[in-house]
Amino acid sequence: MEKENNYVCAYCHQMFPIWDTRLVNRGIAGKEQRTCDSCADAACNSGKIIQCDACGEYFTPDVLHDEEICGHSFTACPACGKDVVDCMTREEFEKEHQPCRYTVVVRNVDGSQRGYVVSVDSSAGINGVVQKLAGKVNLDHAASIIIAEILTGEDEF
Repeated sequence: MEKENNYVCAYCHQMFPIWDTRLVNRGIAGKEQRTCDSCADAACNSGKIIQCDACGEYFTPDVLHDEEICGHSFTACPACGKDVVDCMTREEFEKEHQPCRYTVVVRNVDGSQRGYVVSVDSSAGINGVVQKLAGKVNLDHAASIIIAEILTGEDEF
């Protein structure tokens, strides 16, 4: 049985059979292209084609759009909607990368006190809270600083 060469590769412009094809930008009108396996592998290695780790579909970088969520880059796959690298939905990604929130009460030597809500990256911890607070508030007259993490939305009312 002779193999029919039905497609032209978008990269090497050679004819290739249907069984040796990868569809790039599937479902995106005017952007779909067929690529032979060898060119697709080379394009993936050079960053010209990106494969979604969640669903396995292939896309060119011009159809992918990065979005900053809580200081981290989220790139939604046009096919499945999950992040192309972390394989998380937007909701999972936001939950994973949301900053830690702390309530801080500063008591001054004159008896006055003031409360703050400070958000920091999860790796910063208590030291990060104090550093961020000191950058925004004069703590020269602080007698004590009480810090507590806000764990869930139920802690706020």
